[in-house]
Amino acid sequence: MRADSPERLGLARLAIFSLPMVLVMTIEIAWRTYLPSFFATGAGLSLGTAGALLMAARLFDSAIDPIIAWASDRFPTRYGHRRPWLVAGVPLIMIGVVGVFFVWPWTGLASLIASGLLLHLGYMMLVTPHGGWALEIGRTPAERLRVMGAKSWFAVAGMIAILVLPAVLERGLGVGRQGQVAALGVTLLLLCPLVVFLVVRYIAEPVLPRTRADELANPLQLFAGILREPALRPIMLLYLFAGLAESSSAAAFLFFVEDALSLEGWGSTLLLLQCAAMLVTLPLWTRIGARMDPGRLLMLAYGWQIAIAPLALLLPAGALGPTLAFLLLRSLFAGVDFLLLRAMVADVARNAAATGLRHGASCYSVSNITLKLAMGAGAWLALSLISASGAQVLATGEAGAQGLAIRVAYALPTVIGSVLGLLVLSMGKWLEVASGVSVSVGAYAGSDGAEGVAGT
Repeated sequence: MRADSPERLGLARLAIFSLPMVLVMTIEIAWRTYLPSFFATGAGLSLGTAGALLMAARLFDSAIDPIIAWASDRFPTRYGHRRPWLVAGVPLIMIGVVGVFFVWPWTGLASLIASGLLLHLGYMMLVTPHGGWALEIGRTPAERLRVMGAKSWFAVAGMIAILVLPAVLERGLGVGRQGQVAALGVTLLLLCPLVVFLVVRYIAEPVLPRTRADELANPLQLFAGILREPALRPIMLLYLFAGLAESSSAAAFLFFVEDALSLEGWGSTLLLLQCAAMLVTLPLWTRIGARMDPGRLLMLAYGWQIAIAPLALLLPAGALGPTLAFLLLRSLFAGVDFLLLRAMVADVARNAAATGLRHGASCYSVSNITLKLAMGAGAWLALSLISASGAQVLATGEAGAQGLAIRVAYALPTVIGSVLGLLVLSMGKWLEVASGVSVSVGAYAGSDGAEGVAGT
Protein backbone atom coordinates (compact mmCIF):
# COMPACT_ATOMS: atom_id res chain seq x y z
CA MET A 1 0.00 0.00 0.00
CA ARG A 2 2.97 2.30 -0.47
CA ALA A 3 1.89 3.49 -3.88
CA ASP A 4 -0.29 6.25 -2.43
CA SER A 5 0.58 9.86 -3.25
CA PRO A 6 -1.02 13.20 -2.38
CA GLU A 7 -2.81 13.12 -5.74
CA ARG A 8 -3.93 9.50 -6.01
CA LEU A 9 -4.73 6.32 -4.13
CA GLY A 10 -2.48 3.33 -4.70
CA LEU A 11 -4.06 0.31 -6.33
CA ALA A 12 -4.40 -1.61 -3.06
CA ARG A 13 -6.28 1.17 -1.27
CA LEU A 14 -8.28 1.99 -4.37
CA ALA A 15 -9.41 -1.64 -4.42
CA ILE A 16 -10.29 -1.60 -0.72
CA PHE A 17 -12.19 1.68 -1.09
CA SER A 18 -14.19 0.19 -3.99
CA LEU A 19 -15.12 -3.03 -2.15
CA PRO A 20 -18.47 -1.68 -0.85
CA MET A 21 -19.65 -1.76 -4.45
CA VAL A 22 -19.79 -5.56 -4.12
CA LEU A 23 -22.33 -5.14 -1.31
CA VAL A 24 -24.19 -2.47 -3.25
CA MET A 25 -24.51 -4.65 -6.32
CA THR A 26 -25.56 -7.71 -4.32
CA ILE A 27 -28.43 -5.72 -2.81
CA GLU A 28 -29.27 -4.05 -6.11
CA ILE A 29 -29.21 -7.31 -8.08
CA ALA A 30 -31.57 -8.81 -5.54
CA TRP A 31 -34.04 -5.91 -5.58
CA ARG A 32 -33.92 -5.35 -9.32
CA THR A 33 -33.90 -8.91 -10.62
CA TYR A 34 -34.36 -11.71 -8.07
CA LEU A 35 -36.75 -10.37 -5.45
CA PRO A 36 -39.61 -9.55 -7.87
CA SER A 37 -39.72 -13.22 -8.88
CA PHE A 38 -39.00 -14.43 -5.32
CA PHE A 39 -41.82 -12.36 -3.80
CA ALA A 40 -44.26 -13.79 -6.34
CA THR A 41 -43.15 -17.45 -6.09
CA GLY A 42 -41.63 -17.91 -2.62
CA ALA A 43 -43.36 -15.26 -0.51
CA GLY A 44 -46.78 -15.61 -2.09
CA LEU A 45 -47.27 -11.99 -3.20
CA SER A 46 -48.97 -11.01 -6.42
CA LEU A 47 -46.88 -9.30 -9.10
CA GLY A 48 -48.76 -6.05 -8.50
CA THR A 49 -48.06 -6.19 -4.75
CA ALA A 50 -44.42 -7.08 -5.40
CA GLY A 51 -44.06 -4.11 -7.73
CA ALA A 52 -45.68 -1.80 -5.17
CA LEU A 53 -43.29 -3.08 -2.47
CA LEU A 54 -40.29 -2.37 -4.68
CA MET A 55 -41.60 1.11 -5.42
CA ALA A 56 -42.20 1.76 -1.71
CA ALA A 57 -38.62 0.76 -0.90
CA ARG A 58 -37.29 3.26 -3.43
CA LEU A 59 -39.57 6.00 -2.07
CA PHE A 60 -38.25 5.27 1.42
CA ASP A 61 -34.70 5.53 0.08
CA SER A 62 -35.51 8.89 -1.47
CA ALA A 63 -36.98 10.20 1.79
CA ILE A 64 -34.06 9.26 4.05
CA ASP A 65 -31.21 9.71 1.57
CA PRO A 66 -31.04 13.54 1.80
CA ILE A 67 -31.21 13.43 5.60
CA ILE A 68 -28.31 11.00 5.82
CA ALA A 69 -26.37 12.94 3.19
CA TRP A 70 -26.83 16.28 4.95
CA ALA A 71 -25.93 14.86 8.36
CA SER A 72 -22.89 13.10 6.89
CA ASP A 73 -21.71 16.42 5.40
CA ARG A 74 -22.64 18.56 8.38
CA PHE A 75 -21.52 16.74 11.53
CA PRO A 76 -17.90 15.60 11.89
CA THR A 77 -16.83 13.09 14.53
CA ARG A 78 -13.45 12.10 15.88
CA TYR A 79 -13.57 9.23 13.38
CA GLY A 80 -14.47 11.40 10.40
CA HIS A 81 -17.57 12.43 8.48
CA ARG A 82 -18.24 9.15 6.69
CA ARG A 83 -16.85 6.19 8.65
CA PRO A 84 -19.39 6.16 11.53
CA TRP A 85 -22.28 5.95 9.11
CA LEU A 86 -20.86 2.90 7.37
CA VAL A 87 -20.32 1.11 10.68
CA ALA A 88 -23.79 1.96 11.99
CA GLY A 89 -25.41 0.65 8.81
CA VAL A 90 -23.97 -2.87 9.11
CA PRO A 91 -26.34 -4.31 11.79
CA LEU A 92 -29.39 -2.80 10.10
CA ILE A 93 -28.46 -4.38 6.78
CA MET A 94 -27.92 -7.76 8.41
CA ILE A 95 -31.24 -7.72 10.30
CA GLY A 96 -33.07 -6.65 7.13
CA VAL A 97 -31.44 -9.39 5.06
CA VAL A 98 -32.61 -12.07 7.51
CA GLY A 99 -36.21 -10.92 7.08
CA VAL A 100 -36.22 -10.30 3.31
CA PHE A 101 -34.02 -13.03 1.77
CA PHE A 102 -35.37 -16.02 3.69
CA VAL A 103 -38.82 -17.55 4.00
CA TRP A 104 -39.91 -18.02 7.61
CA PRO A 105 -43.21 -19.30 9.05
CA TRP A 106 -44.15 -15.69 9.77
CA THR A 107 -43.13 -14.31 6.37
CA GLY A 108 -45.84 -12.09 4.93
CA LEU A 109 -46.41 -8.64 3.56
CA ALA A 110 -46.03 -6.94 6.97
CA SER A 111 -42.77 -8.71 7.84
CA LEU A 112 -41.36 -8.03 4.38
CA ILE A 113 -42.19 -4.33 4.68
CA ALA A 114 -40.59 -4.02 8.13
CA SER A 115 -37.47 -5.98 7.15
CA GLY A 116 -37.20 -4.11 3.87
CA LEU A 117 -37.28 -0.75 5.63
CA LEU A 118 -34.48 -1.82 7.99
CA LEU A 119 -32.44 -3.16 5.11
CA HIS A 120 -32.84 0.01 3.09
CA LEU A 121 -32.10 2.26 6.05
CA GLY A 122 -28.81 0.46 6.62
CA TYR A 123 -28.15 0.40 2.89
CA MET A 124 -28.54 4.17 2.62
CA MET A 125 -26.29 4.67 5.66
CA LEU A 126 -23.65 2.74 3.74
CA VAL A 127 -24.05 3.88 0.16
CA THR A 128 -24.67 7.63 0.55
CA PRO A 129 -21.74 8.56 2.85
CA HIS A 130 -19.49 6.26 0.85
CA GLY A 131 -20.68 7.94 -2.35
CA GLY A 132 -19.93 11.39 -0.93
CA TRP A 133 -16.53 10.15 0.20
CA ALA A 134 -15.83 8.96 -3.37
CA LEU A 135 -16.73 12.35 -4.85
CA GLU A 136 -14.23 14.07 -2.54
CA ILE A 137 -11.34 11.63 -2.50
CA GLY A 138 -9.94 12.55 -5.92
CA ARG A 139 -8.05 15.84 -6.03
CA THR A 140 -7.91 16.12 -9.81
CA PRO A 141 -10.42 15.38 -12.59
CA ALA A 142 -8.17 12.50 -13.68
CA GLU A 143 -8.20 10.94 -10.22
CA ARG A 144 -11.95 11.42 -9.83
CA LEU A 145 -12.58 9.59 -13.10
CA ARG A 146 -10.14 6.89 -11.97
CA VAL A 147 -12.02 6.46 -8.67
CA MET A 148 -15.39 6.31 -10.45
CA GLY A 149 -13.96 3.85 -12.95
CA ALA A 150 -12.64 1.64 -10.15
CA LYS A 151 -16.01 1.71 -8.39
CA SER A 152 -17.76 0.77 -11.63
CA TRP A 153 -15.28 -2.03 -12.30
CA PHE A 154 -15.70 -3.44 -8.80
CA ALA A 155 -19.46 -3.16 -9.14
CA VAL A 156 -19.38 -5.32 -12.26
CA ALA A 157 -16.71 -7.70 -10.89
CA GLY A 158 -18.70 -8.04 -7.69
CA MET A 159 -21.87 -8.61 -9.67
CA ILE A 160 -20.20 -11.42 -11.58
CA ALA A 161 -18.75 -13.00 -8.44
CA ILE A 162 -22.13 -12.86 -6.72
CA LEU A 163 -24.04 -14.21 -9.73
CA VAL A 164 -21.77 -17.24 -10.00
CA LEU A 165 -23.45 -18.68 -6.90
CA PRO A 166 -27.08 -18.64 -8.11
CA ALA A 167 -25.93 -19.68 -11.60
CA VAL A 168 -24.15 -22.74 -10.18
CA LEU A 169 -27.13 -23.54 -7.98
CA GLU A 170 -29.43 -23.16 -10.97
CA ARG A 171 -27.52 -25.10 -13.62
CA GLY A 172 -25.49 -27.51 -11.49
CA LEU A 173 -27.80 -28.41 -8.64
CA GLY A 174 -31.25 -27.50 -9.91
CA VAL A 175 -31.91 -25.16 -6.97
CA GLY A 176 -34.93 -22.91 -7.52
CA ARG A 177 -35.46 -19.21 -6.97
CA GLN A 178 -36.02 -19.45 -3.21
CA GLY A 179 -32.72 -21.23 -2.66
CA GLN A 180 -30.87 -18.80 -4.92
CA VAL A 181 -32.19 -15.80 -3.01
CA ALA A 182 -31.27 -17.43 0.31
CA ALA A 183 -27.72 -17.94 -1.00
CA LEU A 184 -27.52 -14.23 -1.82
CA GLY A 185 -28.70 -13.48 1.72
CA VAL A 186 -25.98 -15.64 3.28
CA THR A 187 -23.40 -13.89 1.09
CA LEU A 188 -24.54 -10.49 2.31
CA LEU A 189 -24.42 -11.59 5.97
CA LEU A 190 -20.81 -12.73 5.54
CA LEU A 191 -19.49 -9.88 3.40
CA CYS A 192 -21.11 -6.84 5.00
CA PRO A 193 -19.10 -6.61 8.25
CA LEU A 194 -15.85 -7.65 6.55
CA VAL A 195 -16.02 -5.07 3.77
CA VAL A 196 -16.92 -2.18 6.07
CA PHE A 197 -14.12 -3.13 8.47
CA LEU A 198 -11.53 -3.01 5.66
CA VAL A 199 -12.67 0.39 4.41
CA VAL A 200 -12.83 1.95 7.88
CA ARG A 201 -9.48 0.46 8.86
CA TYR A 202 -7.38 1.29 5.82
CA ILE A 203 -8.87 4.34 4.02
CA ALA A 204 -8.35 7.87 5.32
CA GLU A 205 -10.89 10.58 4.64
CA PRO A 206 -9.52 13.49 2.57
CA VAL A 207 -8.62 16.74 4.29
CA LEU A 208 -10.77 19.45 2.73
CA PRO A 209 -10.92 23.21 3.33
CA ARG A 210 -12.83 24.26 6.44
CA THR A 211 -16.53 23.74 5.92
CA ARG A 212 -18.80 26.72 5.41
CA ALA A 213 -21.00 25.57 8.29
CA ASP A 214 -23.56 28.35 7.86
CA GLU A 215 -24.54 27.00 4.44
CA LEU A 216 -24.71 23.41 5.66
CA ALA A 217 -26.76 24.26 8.74
CA ASN A 218 -29.96 24.57 6.72
CA PRO A 219 -30.47 21.39 4.69
CA LEU A 220 -33.25 22.91 2.57
CA GLN A 221 -31.02 25.81 1.63
CA LEU A 222 -28.19 23.42 0.87
CA PHE A 223 -30.22 21.18 -1.45
CA ALA A 224 -31.88 24.17 -3.10
CA GLY A 225 -28.43 25.53 -3.87
CA ILE A 226 -27.32 22.21 -5.32
CA LEU A 227 -30.39 21.99 -7.53
CA ARG A 228 -29.74 25.52 -8.80
CA GLU A 229 -26.36 24.41 -10.10
CA PRO A 230 -26.72 24.60 -13.93
CA ALA A 231 -24.28 21.76 -14.55
CA LEU A 232 -26.40 19.33 -12.51
CA ARG A 233 -29.78 19.85 -14.18
CA PRO A 234 -29.18 17.93 -17.40
CA ILE A 235 -27.28 15.27 -15.45
CA MET A 236 -30.34 14.70 -13.26
CA LEU A 237 -32.56 14.32 -16.32
CA LEU A 238 -30.20 11.73 -17.73
CA TYR A 239 -30.18 9.89 -14.39
CA LEU A 240 -33.98 9.84 -14.51
CA PHE A 241 -34.15 8.31 -17.97
CA ALA A 242 -31.29 5.85 -17.32
CA GLY A 243 -32.87 4.67 -14.06
CA LEU A 244 -36.28 4.07 -15.64
CA ALA A 245 -34.75 2.10 -18.49
CA GLU A 246 -32.37 0.02 -16.39
CA SER A 247 -34.81 -0.90 -13.64
CA SER A 248 -37.63 -1.92 -15.95
CA SER A 249 -35.32 -4.19 -17.94
CA ALA A 250 -33.86 -5.68 -14.75
CA ALA A 251 -37.27 -6.35 -13.17
CA ALA A 252 -38.50 -8.05 -16.33
CA PHE A 253 -35.28 -9.95 -17.11
CA LEU A 254 -36.04 -13.31 -15.49
CA PHE A 255 -39.60 -13.27 -16.84
CA PHE A 256 -38.20 -12.36 -20.28
CA VAL A 257 -35.72 -15.24 -20.32
CA GLU A 258 -37.70 -17.95 -18.55
CA ASP A 259 -41.27 -17.13 -19.61
CA ALA A 260 -41.27 -15.19 -22.88
CA LEU A 261 -38.29 -17.07 -24.36
CA SER A 262 -39.07 -20.44 -22.71
CA LEU A 263 -35.52 -20.81 -21.36
CA GLU A 264 -36.43 -22.03 -17.90
CA GLY A 265 -33.40 -22.51 -15.66
CA TRP A 266 -31.18 -20.17 -17.70
CA GLY A 267 -32.02 -16.80 -16.12
CA SER A 268 -29.15 -16.56 -13.62
CA THR A 269 -26.62 -18.03 -16.05
CA LEU A 270 -27.46 -15.58 -18.85
CA LEU A 271 -27.41 -12.69 -16.38
CA LEU A 272 -23.93 -13.81 -15.30
CA LEU A 273 -22.65 -13.95 -18.88
CA GLN A 274 -24.12 -10.53 -19.59
CA CYS A 275 -22.29 -9.05 -16.61
CA ALA A 276 -19.05 -10.79 -17.59
CA ALA A 277 -19.12 -8.88 -20.86
CA MET A 278 -19.39 -5.61 -18.92
CA LEU A 279 -16.26 -6.50 -16.95
CA VAL A 280 -14.34 -6.40 -20.22
CA THR A 281 -15.95 -3.31 -21.72
CA LEU A 282 -16.00 -0.94 -18.73
CA PRO A 283 -12.20 -0.43 -18.50
CA LEU A 284 -12.27 0.30 -22.23
CA TRP A 285 -14.97 2.94 -21.83
CA THR A 286 -13.10 4.46 -18.88
CA ARG A 287 -10.10 5.04 -21.11
CA ILE A 288 -12.19 6.31 -24.01
CA GLY A 289 -14.19 8.58 -21.69
CA ALA A 290 -10.95 10.25 -20.63
CA ARG A 291 -10.23 11.27 -24.21
CA MET A 292 -13.66 11.81 -25.71
CA ASP A 293 -16.36 14.37 -25.04
CA PRO A 294 -18.72 12.68 -22.56
CA GLY A 295 -21.82 14.01 -24.28
CA ARG A 296 -20.84 12.42 -27.56
CA LEU A 297 -19.96 9.12 -25.92
CA LEU A 298 -23.37 9.08 -24.22
CA MET A 299 -25.04 9.78 -27.57
CA LEU A 300 -23.24 6.78 -29.03
CA ALA A 301 -24.38 4.58 -26.12
CA TYR A 302 -28.00 5.71 -26.40
CA GLY A 303 -28.02 5.23 -30.17
CA TRP A 304 -26.72 1.70 -29.75
CA GLN A 305 -29.50 0.81 -27.30
CA ILE A 306 -32.15 2.24 -29.62
CA ALA A 307 -30.85 -0.04 -32.38
CA ILE A 308 -30.38 -3.21 -30.31
CA ALA A 309 -33.14 -3.30 -27.64
CA PRO A 310 -36.08 -3.79 -30.08
CA LEU A 311 -34.53 -7.06 -31.23
CA ALA A 312 -35.95 -8.54 -28.00
CA LEU A 313 -39.34 -8.54 -29.74
CA LEU A 314 -38.04 -10.78 -32.53
CA LEU A 315 -36.09 -13.46 -30.64
CA PRO A 316 -37.59 -16.94 -31.19
CA ALA A 317 -38.65 -18.85 -28.08
CA GLY A 318 -36.25 -21.57 -26.98
CA ALA A 319 -33.33 -20.18 -29.00
CA LEU A 320 -30.42 -20.04 -26.54
CA GLY A 321 -27.72 -19.00 -29.02
CA PRO A 322 -29.52 -15.95 -30.47
CA THR A 323 -30.58 -14.91 -26.97
CA LEU A 324 -26.99 -15.00 -25.73
CA ALA A 325 -25.80 -13.02 -28.76
CA PHE A 326 -28.51 -10.42 -28.19
CA LEU A 327 -27.64 -10.00 -24.51
CA LEU A 328 -23.93 -9.63 -25.29
CA LEU A 329 -24.72 -6.95 -27.87
CA ARG A 330 -26.86 -5.10 -25.31
CA SER A 331 -23.96 -5.27 -22.84
CA LEU A 332 -21.50 -3.49 -25.12
CA PHE A 333 -22.35 -0.03 -23.72
CA ALA A 334 -23.83 -1.18 -20.39
CA GLY A 335 -22.77 1.00 -17.48
CA VAL A 336 -21.25 3.75 -19.63
CA ASP A 337 -23.99 6.24 -18.76
CA PHE A 338 -23.67 5.77 -14.98
CA LEU A 339 -19.86 5.90 -15.14
CA LEU A 340 -19.82 9.23 -16.98
CA LEU A 341 -22.65 10.79 -15.00
CA ARG A 342 -20.97 9.96 -11.66
CA ALA A 343 -17.72 11.50 -12.89
CA MET A 344 -19.59 14.67 -13.87
CA VAL A 345 -21.26 14.89 -10.46
CA ALA A 346 -17.84 14.39 -8.84
CA ASP A 347 -16.46 17.37 -10.76
CA VAL A 348 -19.31 19.56 -9.53
CA ALA A 349 -18.86 18.42 -5.91
CA ARG A 350 -15.09 18.85 -5.92
CA ASN A 351 -15.32 22.33 -7.40
CA ALA A 352 -17.64 23.31 -4.56
CA ALA A 353 -15.31 21.72 -1.99
CA ALA A 354 -12.49 23.94 -3.22
CA THR A 355 -14.52 26.95 -2.02
CA GLY A 356 -14.96 25.46 1.45
CA LEU A 357 -18.38 23.86 0.98
CA ARG A 358 -18.26 20.17 1.92
CA HIS A 359 -21.37 18.74 0.33
CA GLY A 360 -20.11 15.65 -1.49
CA ALA A 361 -22.67 13.33 0.11
CA SER A 362 -25.44 15.84 -0.58
CA CYS A 363 -24.49 16.07 -4.27
CA TYR A 364 -24.38 12.30 -4.40
CA SER A 365 -27.75 12.18 -2.67
CA VAL A 366 -29.41 14.47 -5.21
CA SER A 367 -28.33 12.20 -8.06
CA ASN A 368 -29.16 9.12 -6.00
CA ILE A 369 -32.68 10.30 -5.18
CA THR A 370 -33.37 10.86 -8.85
CA LEU A 371 -32.00 7.43 -9.68
CA LYS A 372 -33.87 5.63 -6.88
CA LEU A 373 -37.22 7.19 -7.80
CA ALA A 374 -36.68 6.32 -11.44
CA MET A 375 -35.72 2.74 -10.57
CA GLY A 376 -38.72 2.27 -8.32
CA ALA A 377 -41.06 3.62 -10.99
CA GLY A 378 -39.43 1.52 -13.70
CA ALA A 379 -39.72 -1.73 -11.74
CA TRP A 380 -43.32 -1.00 -10.80
CA LEU A 381 -44.26 -0.16 -14.39
CA ALA A 382 -42.63 -3.31 -15.78
CA LEU A 383 -44.24 -5.65 -13.26
CA SER A 384 -47.62 -3.91 -13.62
CA LEU A 385 -47.50 -4.35 -17.38
CA ILE A 386 -46.67 -8.04 -17.04
CA SER A 387 -49.36 -8.51 -14.38
CA ALA A 388 -51.99 -6.71 -16.45
CA SER A 389 -51.31 -9.03 -19.38
CA GLY A 390 -52.25 -12.02 -17.22
CA ALA A 391 -48.81 -13.63 -17.54
CA GLN A 392 -48.29 -16.52 -15.16
CA VAL A 393 -44.98 -16.80 -13.33
CA LEU A 394 -42.87 -19.63 -14.80
CA ALA A 395 -45.60 -20.43 -17.32
CA THR A 396 -42.97 -21.43 -19.87
CA GLY A 397 -43.87 -22.23 -23.40
CA GLU A 398 -46.82 -19.85 -23.56
CA ALA A 399 -46.90 -17.39 -26.43
CA GLY A 400 -49.25 -14.70 -27.55
CA ALA A 401 -50.16 -11.52 -25.70
CA GLN A 402 -48.58 -12.60 -22.42
CA GLY A 403 -45.16 -13.25 -23.91
CA LEU A 404 -45.37 -10.07 -25.97
CA ALA A 405 -46.16 -7.99 -22.87
CA ILE A 406 -43.08 -9.35 -21.13
CA ARG A 407 -40.90 -8.56 -24.15
CA VAL A 408 -42.32 -5.04 -24.33
CA ALA A 409 -41.78 -4.48 -20.60
CA TYR A 410 -38.15 -5.57 -21.05
CA ALA A 411 -37.26 -3.59 -24.19
CA LEU A 412 -39.54 -0.58 -24.67
CA PRO A 413 -38.47 1.51 -21.62
CA THR A 414 -34.84 1.25 -22.78
CA VAL A 415 -35.76 2.62 -26.20
CA ILE A 416 -37.85 5.44 -24.74
CA GLY A 417 -35.20 6.36 -22.17
CA SER A 418 -32.47 6.39 -24.79
CA VAL A 419 -34.50 8.60 -27.12
CA LEU A 420 -35.17 11.07 -24.30
CA GLY A 421 -31.49 10.98 -23.35
CA LEU A 422 -30.55 11.89 -26.91
CA LEU A 423 -32.98 14.80 -26.81
CA VAL A 424 -31.37 16.15 -23.64
CA LEU A 425 -27.90 15.72 -25.08
CA SER A 426 -28.95 17.55 -28.23
CA MET A 427 -29.93 20.68 -26.34
CA GLY A 428 -27.54 23.53 -26.94
CA LYS A 429 -27.15 24.42 -23.26
CA TRP A 430 -26.33 20.83 -22.35
CA LEU A 431 -23.64 20.64 -25.01
CA GLU A 432 -22.02 23.69 -23.45
CA VAL A 433 -22.10 22.03 -20.02
CA ALA A 434 -20.82 18.73 -21.40
CA SER A 435 -17.98 20.47 -23.18
CA GLY A 436 -16.98 22.16 -19.95
CA VAL A 437 -16.91 18.87 -18.13
CA SER A 438 -15.04 17.13 -20.91
CA VAL A 439 -12.27 19.71 -20.77
CA SER A 440 -11.61 18.86 -17.14
CA VAL A 441 -11.95 15.12 -17.69
CA GLY A 442 -9.77 15.36 -20.75
CA ALA A 443 -6.79 16.06 -18.53
CA TYR A 444 -6.93 12.38 -17.66
CA ALA A 445 -5.59 11.48 -21.06
CA GLY A 446 -2.14 12.67 -20.21
CA SER A 447 -2.00 11.48 -16.61
CA ASP A 448 -0.51 8.41 -15.01
CA GLY A 449 -3.98 7.49 -13.77
CA ALA A 450 -4.94 6.36 -17.24
CA GLU A 451 -4.00 2.79 -16.35
CA GLY A 452 -5.78 2.75 -12.99
CA VAL A 453 -8.96 0.92 -13.84
CA ALA A 454 -7.38 -1.59 -16.17
CA GLY A 455 -4.74 -2.34 -13.58
CA THR A 456 -7.34 -2.81 -10.92
